[in-house]
Amino acid sequence: MTIRKKLTLLYSGLLAGFIVVFGVVIFGVIRSAWIETVDSTLWETTEQVINNSRAYPVRQFGSPVHILIDLPQLDIFRASGVLVQVWTDLSSSEPHLVSASENLTGYRQPLDPHTLGTQNSVYTNVSINNIEVRVLTRTVVVSGQNVPLWNVQAAASLQTINAATEKLSIFMLIGGALAVVGSFGMGMWLSNQTLRPIEQIIQAADSISTAKDLRTRLPWNGPMDELGRLTSVFNRMMDRLEHLFGVQQRFVADVSHELRTPLTAIRGNLDLAEKYGMDAAMLEAIAGETDRMTRMVKDLLLLARADYGGMTLDRTEIDLDTILTDVHHQALVLAKDRDLRIKLAQIEAVRILGNADRIKQLLLNLVSNAISFTPDGGQITLRLYRSGQQAHLQVEDTGVGIPPEHLGHIFDRFYQAEPSRAKNGAGGAGLGLSIAKWIAEAHEGSIEVQSVVGQGTVFTVRLPALAPCQLDDDDDPPADTQTGQPPSGLRFMRRRRPTPEQIN
Repeated sequence: MTIRKKLTLLYSGLLAGFIVVFGVVIFGVIRSAWIETVDSTLWETTEQVINNSRAYPVRQFGSPVHILIDLPQLDIFRASGVLVQVWTDLSSSEPHLVSASENLTGYRQPLDPHTLGTQNSVYTNVSINNIEVRVLTRTVVVSGQNVPLWNVQAAASLQTINAATEKLSIFMLIGGALAVVGSFGMGMWLSNQTLRPIEQIIQAADSISTAKDLRTRLPWNGPMDELGRLTSVFNRMMDRLEHLFGVQQRFVADVSHELRTPLTAIRGNLDLAEKYGMDAAMLEAIAGETDRMTRMVKDLLLLARADYGGMTLDRTEIDLDTILTDVHHQALVLAKDRDLRIKLAQIEAVRILGNADRIKQLLLNLVSNAISFTPDGGQITLRLYRSGQQAHLQVEDTGVGIPPEHLGHIFDRFYQAEPSRAKNGAGGAGLGLSIAKWIAEAHEGSIEVQSVVGQGTVFTVRLPALAPCQLDDDDDPPADTQTGQPPSGLRFMRRRRPTPEQIN
């Protein structure tokens, strides 16, 4: 069963249940009000009869006291259509009818024989000549004694009320049935109108699965209600899928290309070795291409494990200034054959919660990228400083820069803006910046780039910093063995002790 039918049936069922309950309540209230009107009329009639009647004791010699009842004319007090009887000798087996209204001429039976002699006022429904009537029986007792003296019975026909309630029930039954049928039809129409966008989403998804067209989008001109948000989410999901499939296709193509190049070089050197024999140059070329493929496969494995969550980082408190100093020394080694100036322009003592090896890998990737795209005579500047609750690491170069149209893609895997612009053929596989971004995000940080073509590029890494610590006054940095002064160009990290705020 479709959702449309389920919603319609549920709506119609709830409405039908509500109509039934509401109809029963209204029917009961109306009939009860009509019955109360009849009961009020019967009570007023018997009250007038009782108030205008007198009882006199008659004493006879040798006989018990006999009660003489003086009754008014009953037809004076009764309402139109009301039947009235007065009965005495209630304790005997055959009660005596004292008087009756003219509309009961010839009828000598009690209106309700079962209630004669009762001491309480009782309302009952009885059938007289196949006509349902409402009977009120009231008893008059002897003054000072708890003995019934005589009964007044008043009755009124319920034919009018029964006929009215029957018509009311038929009207409510027909009206309820029409309301349920109308609600079913209206529910089907409303559900069709409401669920039409969902049907469009289903058709769009089906067309995507059959035609493999990820460019399909759903138009929406209505309000941003639940269906509007669903359509928006679907379109954003399709944007994401289209992007991911594009990245996947580009990734596969780039991997094939990157692996084909070193394999072709290795294959060519092996062919030459078969013809002319192996020499040192061939071995060096094969080893270089093999190392290149090894690094690329290692980087791909790292990114793949990071994608599916298989890569975890053991994070401890580390000093970024110490790591940056090591990276500076390694950068000098990497650029030993180049005419480049690599300097530490600013370095502060900042501690973070992180993985030292991965942070060093991030910085080396940025430094290697800067060395590759900075011409001889240029400069690479490293900085570390605290800003608020964040540590800022910067790698700035005076290289060729990155065109604006490439800035949004440089962190994509295998993306290389212009590999030919790398100096000395040092272009990589395009995975270093992707790994750098993953490491920054794994440390709950971020990485961004600013670049001007022909002027240079600045990469900025922001990482959450730990609260600063105080230094022990008696802990001095070790002096240089030659000059006797603290190491220049950096602020040496000394043993720290917690601040009073941290202890509290």
